[in-house]
Amino acid sequence: MPRTYAHGIGGGTFLIGGGFDPDRSPDGNSLILYGPEGAFVIDTGRHAEHLTLIKQGLSGIGMTPVAIVNTHWHLDHVSGNPGLKAAFPDIKVYGTSAIDGALTGFLAESAEASRRALAEGSVPVGAAADIEADLATIARGAELRPDIVIDESRDMAIAGRPLSLRVAHRAVTERDLWIYDAAEKRAIVGDLVTVPVPFLDTACPEGWLKALDEVAASGAEQVVPGHGPIMDIAAFDNWKTAFADFIACARGPGALEACSAGWLKGAARWIGPDTSRAEAIAVYYGELIRSGKLDGYCSA
Repeated sequence: MPRTYAHGIGGGTFLIGGGFDPDRSPDGNSLILYGPEGAFVIDTGRHAEHLTLIKQGLSGIGMTPVAIVNTHWHLDHVSGNPGLKAAFPDIKVYGTSAIDGALTGFLAESAEASRRALAEGSVPVGAAADIEADLATIARGAELRPDIVIDESRDMAIAGRPLSLRVAHRAVTERDLWIYDAAEKRAIVGDLVTVPVPFLDTACPEGWLKALDEVAASGAEQVVPGHGPIMDIAAFDNWKTAFADFIACARGPGALEACSAGWLKGAARWIGPDTSRAEAIAVYYGELIRSGKLDGYCSA
């Protein structure tokens, strides 16, 4: 997936495209928006080179950022927070409190497993640097917590720009924040939409489906995913259908390979001709669904 440097998408909004290169962990998409009182960044990626692109984008529009909005706590969306806060000490982070549970649960367990794998030498050479960087980020977990907690949906202005901050409960994570920009009829949805596959590691599939219904009902004519290209509402509807079909298939009795094949067909326009990685990841997530390992994320 090619990166895009500060590509203007209209309405005082710029996209810094994420990446998902072979043998590397992904970066999520980031956006820079500006209003009467400055600029703000939605999601900050994982790698140093992605953070550099964000800083270059801010420099290019000549505005000082006053805020970061994190759609969720996955490391490919929050790892740039400490770097931006160091560069701009007055910046405030908006996000949900779901990261608190993640730091003592999923991220702590992930860090333990990663340290064990590094010690055993079972990590591919190309992946070791990313894993070590993630461990360093988790160790600074307190710096990832939001300054302003948004745990319920609300309308508010950031940098003087009016937005609707919507909270989806038990979807991709315990609480996901997505943004509806009514002036642009644009929904910025984080990992509620991703390619080449939906990233289900910490997800409640049924809650995710409900959140997609809420996006569809928002009035948006354009959807900015957490990973992948911008979609018009028709493309979003196609993605949503493919996702719902994949979840239904994985919940059923048929072969998981058929579920993966169905996803590849439904999302073909975003996956491209090299389907091997998407196929393997889809089978993995199908197994997570069918095994019941995700059901705990749906508990109240």
